Amino acid sequence: MAGLSSDPSWSDLPVDVLLCILDRLELPPALAFASVCTTWRSTALAAGVPCCSGPWLMTWADLLEEREKQGRSSSAVTCNFYHLLDVDKAYGVTFPQGCFVACCGASHGWLVLVNELSNLVLYNPFTTAIIHLPPITDFACVNAVYGNEGNLEHYLETGKLHEITSLGTWFYQKAVLSCSPSKGGDYVVMIIHRDNDWLSFVKSGQSKWQVASIIVGRDRYADCAYHYGRFYAVTFHGMVEQWDIDDLNGATRKVVVTAEIHMGPILSRHLLSTSWGDLLQVHAHLEVGYPDRIRFQIHKVSQDGCKKLPRKDFVDHALFLGLNHSACLPTKKFPKLRAQCIYYSAPWMVITFEFIRRLHHGWGGVRT
Repeated sequence: MAGLSSDPSWSDLPVDVLLCILDRLELPPALAFASVCTTWRSTALAAGVPCCSGPWLMTWADLLEEREKQGRSSSAVTCNFYHLLDVDKAYGVTFPQGCFVACCGASHGWLVLVNELSNLVLYNPFTTAIIHLPPITDFACVNAVYGNEGNLEHYLETGKLHEITSLGTWFYQKAVLSCSPSKGGDYVVMIIHRDNDWLSFVKSGQSKWQVASIIVGRDRYADCAYHYGRFYAVTFHGMVEQWDIDDLNGATRKVVVTAEIHMGPILSRHLLSTSWGDLLQVHAHLEVGYPDRIRFQIHKVSQDGCKKLPRKDFVDHALFLGLNHSACLPTKKFPKLRAQCIYYSAPWMVITFEFIRRLHHGWGGVRT
């Protein structure tokens, strides 16, 4: 008929049809949907699809249970993602088969995952890009055990046999990236591993892990972070190390804060950067005389040591503490957050197990 276009456009689809399509998409294709054209982006915004930037929360508490029901560890798994601007809406993200056994880090939009071979991989849940890091057998304490047909059957770690998949679930404690691999520049991955007493790193393009430090004694590494061009690590006894990693010297260590004695058993320590440029060290401890009461102390880390900060310094801000990533967020940008509050996913660490047993229901899970 005259006057009717013979070339209909995808942007001319009815809004209700577009919304039905969006309702069936997981997070990565939903974000791609919003980039197609102006009409589709407007529909995505109306449906509440946020941009990929900004803080996301990921839950994978039911991952092991789901894997046990399926009966095999190499199956694809789906996790829920929540954006802090709309925490009531969940977005599914399905990870490639065999890619996700555990998560031990999140930096610059990338996740550091343990795969079914107990090796680490970098995975971008928004673009589905994946980067394989050097294998676990790079470390002198881990050897591969092969069967008669040449297939990998077990790992031998310090004289003990481990299942291929299970070793990685406890071998890695924390991983952090210096920058996003998406930008095409040089990046460094630093990890805390092997019962929290090893600190190692690998640079982009390298095929071997480099062990930076091994703690001998009762202390252990609790957390590490990247802050203004340097890596920092904190131990359970309060020692803060600064690490410079370059091509000439490999890794150079400087003790910024010596180990301290605190009143009450330490349950966890965390390092996080603020938007105004400070590096914070936050620790949770049991209050003396109150075995079921947990207190948090916040310190600013500087070249002169640690300075305790009062609560008033965090007006209009909230802290997120966790093993994978910690952050200090402005509540003005995220109205559903409560100012001067700490949101934490309580870590279970071997070194604090005896202290945690006293708390009964006062530790564990996600709390405020």
